[in-house]
Amino acid sequence: MSKLILELKVENLFKAKDYTDKKSGEVKVGKWKVQTFDKVQTEHGEQIKLVDVSVPEEVALRLREQVGKVVSIEVGTFINNNRVGYYGL
Repeated sequence: MSKLILELKVENLFKAKDYTDKKSGEVKVGKWKVQTFDKVQTEHGEQIKLVDVSVPEEVALRLREQVGKVVSIEVGTFINNNRVGYYGL
């Protein structure tokens, strides 16, 4: 299987808060998130949306000094509400 590389401008980098799973009661550690903007076509025209991409801690640490710069990260994809989402590998 080939790798999927996402090129994005790092607008922000943060660690999400820990949270409690409502079903199991287990406390889960918050993930690191990279924020970027994405242009999306809608029935009302093009919109710019803020997108969060979760990344492993080692990737987040590498990106700390890259805010404002364009970077490439290896990602996986998923579908949510008929939109493609990304998560860092």
